[in-house]
Amino acid sequence: MTARGDPRGGRRRGSGNLVRTVLLVLLAYAVLGALAGVAWELIWTPPGQIVQRHQVFFDSYASLRRVFTGTGLYVLVGAVASGVLALVVALLARGRELICLLLVVVGSAIAAALMWRVGTLLAPVDPASLAAHTVKRTRVRGPLTVEGKSPYLIWPMSSLLVLALVFFARPTSFPAGDHTGTRTKRPEADISGAQHG
Repeated sequence: MTARGDPRGGRRRGSGNLVRTVLLVLLAYAVLGALAGVAWELIWTPPGQIVQRHQVFFDSYASLRRVFTGTGLYVLVGAVASGVLALVVALLARGRELICLLLVVVGSAIAAALMWRVGTLLAPVDPASLAAHTVKRTRVRGPLTVEGKSPYLIWPMSSLLVLALVFFARPTSFPAGDHTGTRTKRPEADISGAQHG
């Protein structure tokens, strides 16, 4: 029989809340990453390309410039989505800063990968695969890509920045004493070195 004040019951409830928090935060990052991938592809304008004699050419200079807009839009959409979600997580997970920090790092990495995967799946396929079997001049749309590795860091960077701002602006205030609710009074020493309780 468990006593009403048994701390083990509270520990079980606390661990259940922790598991639920972990699952919800990771799921939120995964869902938002996928939705960000959809938004990334929707606002992107694919570059016009021409496939001819097993080679791929850009149809204009404007299309060539649009190749790099995919990377810029990935950074923009990822930064906004990651920052908003990190703000929500930081405000809801008060008192669990270390767990919140770990979840934000892991969740943002998952979201960054999902955003890239969903966006590129919705975008046109790489014309290079079509060029291998095409001789006749054919107009196609270019693929959605991210140039380099650094743009993928925007998710964790934005999340950690927002997290740091929230923790700095609204630090968790603990009641007087330690985590058990008791306050230990340290003995004071006078000039002679003798301690007085």
